[in-house]
Amino acid sequence: MKKTKNGSKNGWKTLAIIELIILILVTLLGIYGHVLRNIPVFQFAARVLDPKAGGKSILNERKETEKPYPLTNKQKYPKTLVNENSINVLLIGPDVSGANYDSLMIVSIDEKSNEVKLINLPRDIYIDYSKELKNELKKAWSSYNKSKGIYKINAAHTIGKKLEYKKDSGRFGNPEYDFTADLIEEVFGIYIDDFVYVKPSSFRRIVDYFGGVEIDVPYLMKYSDPTQDLKINIKKGLQTLNGAQAEGFVRFRQGVDEKGKSVSIGDIERKKNQVTFVKAFMDQHLTLKNIGKFITIFNDMHEYVTTSLTAEKAGDYGKIAERMYKNKFTQTSEEIECVDVKIDGVYYLKFSDAK
Repeated sequence: MKKTKNGSKNGWKTLAIIELIILILVTLLGIYGHVLRNIPVFQFAARVLDPKAGGKSILNERKETEKPYPLTNKQKYPKTLVNENSINVLLIGPDVSGANYDSLMIVSIDEKSNEVKLINLPRDIYIDYSKELKNELKKAWSSYNKSKGIYKINAAHTIGKKLEYKKDSGRFGNPEYDFTADLIEEVFGIYIDDFVYVKPSSFRRIVDYFGGVEIDVPYLMKYSDPTQDLKINIKKGLQTLNGAQAEGFVRFRQGVDEKGKSVSIGDIERKKNQVTFVKAFMDQHLTLKNIGKFITIFNDMHEYVTTSLTAEKAGDYGKIAERMYKNKFTQTSEEIECVDVKIDGVYYLKFSDAK
């Protein structure tokens, strides 16, 4: 069992080379099936076989981030989370309505230390936007202040869209993703090389396709929200969750206990449950015998995913996977240290040392 920085045991199994390539490529690119069905597949294969391809090629594509104005009032997370030459992929999971990002996770790949790190960004992190940005936002969206929770990081893409941030000149050519990436870089010092946006309706299908996931549920999860088509009723204990239950498990934040009393676990505890799910899914289903299943389902679901990855760039990630496996890579996770606060009656999370 490998250990994380804080010494807690990491239950992830070491993956075979083909499994790691599936994790990084099929789950991040394979869904984008139309890329692989035609000529670009040869670009992908050539890239994997190219001895010069890999991390350096991805890093060489980086350009210095230019912003029209500071996005925050010099807001900085106090800890360094990644090395400057780590390659960082932002995974985005929206809520059912698609209005807000429900999950933001950074997969950071450090070839030098041979480490893959998962960094969960709690959706309720308070963003202290700059005066310049607020002035521009007011011009584009005069009533933005009336939008509850607009200063949460999971609403950043909405601000980017309203501002038409960088229009088509950003690294991803989309105001929502460009703004979110630049904001993460300014606050956390992490350059986002690529992103993968997975629509919520795909989650249930994937879990059901693989026959569910066995999870030791730590407590009763019971909650209902008809507006989001969300009904959670999962008993405590070891059990196999189907797609609908698994979605409830990773989304649960509040509900009622066995006696009908209101309970809340908060966003940080929910993030722990999400990591538990990811580990369990990988351990149970990321196997050689399931290669065909991954390829089939992800080719069928390309309409559920938006990504910046191209076939050629996927080859670079494949080369990284190959090298890291040969060097016996390690996997760790990092939690963002926050405290609960209320601002204008809205619940937020602030960095632990922030006042």
